[in-house]
Amino acid sequence: MGGPTDELTLTIMRSLEIDWQWVKHFDPTDETGIAEARSAGRRAGRALGLKIVTFASDPAKRDDGRVVVIVAVNQPASDPEDEKRMEDRSRLIVDQMLKRPGDSPISGP
Repeated sequence: MGGPTDELTLTIMRSLEIDWQWVKHFDPTDETGIAEARSAGRRAGRALGLKIVTFASDPAKRDDGRVVVIVAVNQPASDPEDEKRMEDRSRLIVDQMLKRPGDSPISGP
């Protein structure tokens, strides 16, 4: 049985392998895109054998009114350096998600 073949899941898998997270901003009316992104994130986690968490922000709490979808690894790494890096990135993602997009190093379309 093969792994995922859809482009979104493969893109998320690559991002999780490199940076343990994937972030994308959506128009709040794109409910299908938001749901597909979260579903693809779960598929990516299963394919990689990782425990992951998906999150979609509340557009009413953001200055730009966008929905930020985050897919992030949610399990401790076996390497202490990697574990520290993951913790730091997780805090950065949440902090930056709540700021204005122009101030965020992870903001994007």
